[in-house]
Amino acid sequence: MAGAGAIAYSVASSAEASRHASQLSSRVQSVQTVGIIGQSGPRLADTDGLRQLVSSAAGLKFGPLPPASLVQGDPQWSADTMAGGTFVFIYAPDGKCLAAATRQGHPVLALSRCNLGAGQRWQRFNSAVAADGHLYGQYRNLGTGRCLAAGAAPTADPGPAALAPCAGAPATRQLISLWWAA
Repeated sequence: MAGAGAIAYSVASSAEASRHASQLSSRVQSVQTVGIIGQSGPRLADTDGLRQLVSSAAGLKFGPLPPASLVQGDPQWSADTMAGGTFVFIYAPDGKCLAAATRQGHPVLALSRCNLGAGQRWQRFNSAVAADGHLYGQYRNLGTGRCLAAGAAPTADPGPAALAPCAGAPATRQLISLWWAA
């Protein structure tokens, strides 16, 4: 009986996810070149803890933000605001989209060929927080329901960018800001 209920739930959930994915608009409302900035330290906008999302040989990570980039970040991303209020983030050096992928059964961040599906859609989650002239907020992936998160330690290399369960009261490492060139 419980197994049948789980199967019915799974089928219904898959149908709902498919219906939701097919309703995602492909119409771009605006495009902005940005740096995706996270915080690995315990305090928001602490310049020692600011990190920018970059692609490296080891994958996506929030790497150090050079002092020269403290005003606007290093705008390597296109933040496309889609009709319906979601975002698609495109990494300019290779034209691939920021996406949720699954590796060994766990959700991870990856760059993949853009398809505008739920795994490549991001939406602001919870309230935004203003700090040091920038607006920070959580960005939840529509495919996984998890939030983009920076590394956990304020070191030169805090580790890979992550998808983490979205915190109701956001942890500093889940507060992300889009810094654009003035």
